[in-house]
Amino acid sequence: MDSSFSIGTVYRKEKIVLSKDWLFNKIVRRHRGGFCCELNTLYSLLLDYFGFRRKLYAGAVFKRYPERKGILFDHMLFMINFEDDLWLTDVAFGDSSLTPLRFSDSSDPQERESGIYRIRKDGEEYWYEEKVKVVVNEFGHEEQSASTHDEWEASHSYKFDLIPRAREDFNDMLLYHQTNPESPFTHDRICTMAMPWGRVTLAGSKLVTSTYLGDNKVRKETKELQGGEEEIVKELEQKFGIRREACFYPEGSMFYGVDWSKETL
Repeated sequence: MDSSFSIGTVYRKEKIVLSKDWLFNKIVRRHRGGFCCELNTLYSLLLDYFGFRRKLYAGAVFKRYPERKGILFDHMLFMINFEDDLWLTDVAFGDSSLTPLRFSDSSDPQERESGIYRIRKDGEEYWYEEKVKVVVNEFGHEEQSASTHDEWEASHSYKFDLIPRAREDFNDMLLYHQTNPESPFTHDRICTMAMPWGRVTLAGSKLVTSTYLGDNKVRKETKELQGGEEEIVKELEQKFGIRREACFYPEGSMFYGVDWSKETL
């Protein structure tokens, strides 16, 4: 089934429980989505069910949040064995999550429909990096492109090592991302879902539709939602399948009563 990357549980101040029943009920039955630890924990159960040999590793996220340094256990990822090869896989890091990446000593770029990626070794650590995409507007004009020297450095990335981890090792960062004001998850409203043709993202009062064009190009269309909370809830229902009762900010949330029609990102 389709599921979204969503921090809805954080802004609703609901406690996240990394148990099979709780996650299955929330993500599958209630269509609520989740963030890294939730989605990847449920994903690990699916890998186990199909008999994949896997190891769990921890990553520190950089670039996506340039104002903060990456913290180990920011991100949960897996390495699986398949047909005598190792593959890096997870379901909660944007476009790169759509298909696994081959893990080897080579840092050669790996091209996918959603973009171009690589895994680069740096001492005893590794970097996952995404090549900066060229954005094409609705008239077919290229609005931005990366210069040769920073096309990787300016991209979304995370750093990880090959120390096997247990799910319980992520508990401190799970709490951090739910409660700490320095976590990017406590300061914004974000929901994003992969589609066969691209991705749809709701951030604050902006709805962004991204369509993959091939050759590492993407067309982005942005719609400002002017109808306040009611229009945002409608989009969450229609675009992401999140039920209405799970959409509104409850009293006590830092976003309660915010008029998103007056907000800009």
